[in-house]
Parts: sequence; C-alpha cells; structure tokens
Amino acid sequence: MTTSKDVLEPYMGSSKEWKIPLGCIMDNILSGGVEAGVITQVYGPSGAGKTNFCIITTVSAVRINKKVVFIDTEGSHSFDRLMQVSGKDYDRVLKSLYFYEAHTFEEQEFIIENLDSILDESFGLIVVDSAVALYRIIRNDDSVHDLNRRLSRQMAKLIELARHYNLTVVLTNQVYSSPGNSENEPVAGDILRYWSKAIVELKRNGKKREAVLKRHRSLPENIKVKFKITKDGIEGV
Repeated sequence: MTTSKDVLEPYMGSSKEWKIPLGCIMDNILSGGVEAGVITQVYGPSGAGKTNFCIITTVSAVRINKKVVFIDTEGSHSFDRLMQVSGKDYDRVLKSLYFYEAHTFEEQEFIIENLDSILDESFGLIVVDSAVALYRIIRNDDSVHDLNRRLSRQMAKLIELARHYNLTVVLTNQVYSSPGNSENEPVAGDILRYWSKAIVELKRNGKKREAVLKRHRSLPENIKVKFKITKDGIEGV
C-alpha cells in the first residue's frame, strides 16, 4: 500500500538556480557569474589574480545581501585590498564576512568539517584560498594516499554544504610544472577536478593576464578573456 509519504517528490532544480554576478570581465566566461550549488575552482601561478578573484566574489556576494565564509590558508588575505575593492561598502562587507585563517592542514580540515555550526540560508558564498597550500607542504610519498583521501573528504563536505544551503563555493588552487610539459598543472589536479563543476585557469605573462574557462557544465571550454588588475578590482583589456 502506498501512502502520500511514499510518493517521491521531483527535484525542482530550476527554481533554486542563481549566480553571484561579479560585475567585471569574468562574467563573460561564466555566463553572468559564479554558480550556486557547485564548486568553482580557480587555478594559476602566483600573482595571476586568484586572491583578487576571491575578493571580488566576496564583495559581489555581500552586495546581493549574502553572508560569506572566507578561509585563508596562505596568509595572503589583505584587508587593504578588500577595502579598495569594496569602496563605500567596506563596513557592510566586514559585517557580513566570517573570516578564518588556517595554519595547518588539520586546522583547514577542522574549519571545513564544522561549518555547519554557523551556516544558514543567509549565507551565499564559501571561499577557500587556497585549498592545497597546506596540503602541499606536508605531502610526500608516504602520506600522499592519506592526504588525498582527506582532501577529497573536504571537497565532499563543501559540495554537501553548497547543495544543502544553495550557496556558491570558490576555491583557489596552485600549479606546478611537470617534466616534459610546458603547461602549468594544478596541484592535486584529479581530486579537485572531480569535485569542481567550473574550472577557470588564470595565466600571467608579465603584466598581461588571461582567464580561460577549462570546464563548465553548460558552456564550451577554452573561452578566454584578457584582463588587468586595477585599484577597484578586475577590468578587461
């Protein structure tokens, strides 16, 4: 016998879909902004603009009345830069920003695993800058399997939170050069690629910068835009 409680309710995904518009050239390769409910990975070399991307996304989220969790693992978060990008909205951004600094991979793990204790429907964004900096420091041949498992578990937790609270997750990733390959490769590439539905590569050649869409669930790959970092954020060139 079937009761009303036994009937499956269809998932109405379209009613929950939304994005954080960045208000800059990056929207051109992301079809209007960073998607909620998924992980967006941004990778590239030092100085390419990864943290700037995170700060711009943070300010943009607050401007549409969303709270933000920002996890910094590199000690690179600049409140001076946040002030520049947010302008007159700086105080508003600070009031909506939950900032955490992890100094070890274990601390990063603890913060991510316990985000349920602070999140609610008022949050729209989780940033992890960078997801692999602390992982990379302690990774070696003996620890790689255990660390990969733990990193994957962190990504699983982030996607669980993204779906449950219908929020956006942005994480940055570092790169390395492999022998015989002229292209930079993202650290823990297979793990983070598996969990990331959108991937943006940032390239830098001197003062010239380029963003390349490497993966997206509804857009073609290798859409490119050239950009520069300015006092107020990111602009196209």
